[in-house]
Amino acid sequence: MDDEPVPPVPPMILFRERVRLMPRPHLFTCRLLPSLTALSLLSSVTATAQQDLPEVVVTATRVPIPAEQSGSAITVITREDLEQRQIRVVADALRDVPGATVSHSGGAGGITEVYLRGAESNQTLVLIDGVEVNNPEGGAFDFSSLLDLEVERIEVLRGPQSVLWGSSAMGGVINIITRRADQPLQASAQIEGGSFSTGQGSASLGSRGDRYDALLSGSWFRTDGWSSGSSWRGNSEDDGLRVGTVMFKGGFRPREDLELSLIERYTDSRSDFDAFLGGDIRPVVDSDERADNRQNLLRLQGKFTLLDGAWEHLLGASRYDMNGSTLNTGVETFDSKSHSNQFDYQSNYFFSTADADHTLTFLVKNKEDVASNTYFARNSIRNTGVGLHYDIGLSEQLFLTAGARHDFNDRFDDSNTYRLTAAYLWPDIGGRLHTSYGTAVKNPTLTELFGFSGDFQGNPDLQPEKSHGYDLGWEQTLLDQRLRLDLSVFDNRTDNIIVGAGRSVINLSGDSKSRGAELSVNAELSTDLSAILAYTYTHTEDPQGQELSRRPRHRASLNLNYRALENRADFNLAVRYSGSATDLAYDSETFASFPVKLDSFTVVNLAARYQVDDHWRLFGRIDNVFNKEYEEVFGYSGIERGVYLGARYQF
Repeated sequence: MDDEPVPPVPPMILFRERVRLMPRPHLFTCRLLPSLTALSLLSSVTATAQQDLPEVVVTATRVPIPAEQSGSAITVITREDLEQRQIRVVADALRDVPGATVSHSGGAGGITEVYLRGAESNQTLVLIDGVEVNNPEGGAFDFSSLLDLEVERIEVLRGPQSVLWGSSAMGGVINIITRRADQPLQASAQIEGGSFSTGQGSASLGSRGDRYDALLSGSWFRTDGWSSGSSWRGNSEDDGLRVGTVMFKGGFRPREDLELSLIERYTDSRSDFDAFLGGDIRPVVDSDERADNRQNLLRLQGKFTLLDGAWEHLLGASRYDMNGSTLNTGVETFDSKSHSNQFDYQSNYFFSTADADHTLTFLVKNKEDVASNTYFARNSIRNTGVGLHYDIGLSEQLFLTAGARHDFNDRFDDSNTYRLTAAYLWPDIGGRLHTSYGTAVKNPTLTELFGFSGDFQGNPDLQPEKSHGYDLGWEQTLLDQRLRLDLSVFDNRTDNIIVGAGRSVINLSGDSKSRGAELSVNAELSTDLSAILAYTYTHTEDPQGQELSRRPRHRASLNLNYRALENRADFNLAVRYSGSATDLAYDSETFASFPVKLDSFTVVNLAARYQVDDHWRLFGRIDNVFNKEYEEVFGYSGIERGVYLGARYQF
């Protein structure tokens, strides 16, 4: 490869896109791929499901079911979990999910990716209220500017899921569901401040009646932050972040059998960064560069029911826009614009026979991704998927699902996927067996098909990546259900992976492997003390037998929560351990690259809150109590110690 200058890193393209395209002695699939697929969940969560959210999941079958009936491995994070741990950025909550690895690149606004069960970050589909928010142009979803604004619950579904969710759901699906107004009149305001000149505020106003619900909310966040680059590697300049988000969510029910829903969410962010790529072995130079990003998601959906609710029809339209630019000392150096348009239809038919309950779901989705940037003109890809899914429950003990899907693609071969799951309950002993097997695909990205810059030429002949995998688990409740353990093993294989080859990319034959085990433990240790433990072992290999980057073999977290003062106060301790992992280092002058080791680390966080009265709540937290120096990406600092205090007023 020639020694030509490296162009500025665009805000919407992960820096690893360049790293993975460089020649190297070992095959590491460090790459940026988009995950593109969505669903219609806004109205499918019924009023009953919303009243008992912790026991009901939607993502596993696209209709609300009790979590115990899911044969797929799924974890639910509730609004109460987020408040106890004082989560401000959604990605931090995912650190406590079995099978999930979070990779954060430096300062507060550093690119933040999530890997599920060892899959690439772009092989995980991310949804916000039914809108897929993966980068339409060429990358995984960046969680860095996703605040916890009005998040009601997060469902993390693991394993190949393309039958229900289409392209990119290889590792699984992260489904973020925001709250809806649930009172005739509700309003709240919150403010928080602390270390690194950090300030955050939010407010919401909502109302709910017999025929409607509406919630308007907004949040802003600013911090001077810390250095994107690791200070112990010679970088000391602070890199700040500014984020503002406004959201509206509402529904209108003109008749008992008809509901119309609308969701609009707009985010504007600005993050400072240093002019170097992760893993560069050259001395780091502080710089005055920043990335400005704007994201807007919109979804309209209608739900119509027939036969006294036995037959549901959901018709939806979604649009997701991403616009971004990078600036150096105020001069624009890169600009990109991309969007996704989607139309989808879902039909659910519920019926019963003897001792069995049945659900038949038919799906159609048409989606187009369009992008242009400084280096290439407008390009697009289109996909239409048709799927059928069948769910049966026998004698309230055995629950089976089967599904198949065909995807029509305009630029590469069509694809077929299927999925089988089973769950069996033993109420007498408090046990549950759950298992699933499925296949998935991930389509090439616009960047991979059409290129990115003079350094990287696209390959229009690329074909979708393909995967298959299974999991098998046992869940056991003990001590009058005060203790619940769930242990699962999994094995996923990916073929036809897209990897760098000189200045372009190719499909490579041979399996990329990921296998391991997940353990979760939920315990009510006493009336006031509860604990949640998560542990994951993941072994990964590329087709040449090398370990995939940024996937530690061992990850664990422990959350202890203690209630006091007649439940007016609670105290939360979070301990997170990440074992050693492999990453890539390279010389950006010669483009030579080689594997490096990321050391293991443990981070401890503390949080407390106190309910003063019916309106006021005070809270505070300490992140990284012992100020541990660590890296989740080579050359990029982890979160530094910070102390924060705040108050919330509920009208």
